[in-house]
Amino acid sequence: MTDETTVQPEQEVIEEQVTDQSTELTEIDELRAQVAEFEALKAQIAEQEATQKAEIFAQKVEQSGVKDFDKLQPFLDATKLEGDALDELLGILRGMKPKPPTIGSPTNGGSGDKTVQQVVLDQAKAKAKRTGSPEDIATFSGLKHKFKQFGGRQ
Repeated sequence: MTDETTVQPEQEVIEEQVTDQSTELTEIDELRAQVAEFEALKAQIAEQEATQKAEIFAQKVEQSGVKDFDKLQPFLDATKLEGDALDELLGILRGMKPKPPTIGSPTNGGSGDKTVQQVVLDQAKAKAKRTGSPEDIATFSGLKHKFKQFGGRQ
């Protein structure tokens, strides 16, 4: 019987250790589950904040009157554009307007500089108009014909 009494306390100790280990495992599992829930909630909050920022961003752009902003948006990081930075960018974009072409500018990409022939022809034309003499008119007409013959415009 002495053997039985020594065996029973050892079994109780072993059973207590197994019970302690199982309760520790369940506590660890519960903590892991709580951490997973916390991470999921954190991700959900971040998603909601991003959606809210995007809505505010779109409202400010719409109110500012900037056109074709959607073409520029892929190049911008909306998360970095907060508060004053967004307002400053929209102010810059409002100030930028496409330059309309000036009336009478060359449309064929020419430099607009007059050639020597054109300058001489313009001087002869001005002199013919100013004096009205048949000689000046004939000189202008002769220059005009000569330049036209050799690739001039007039």
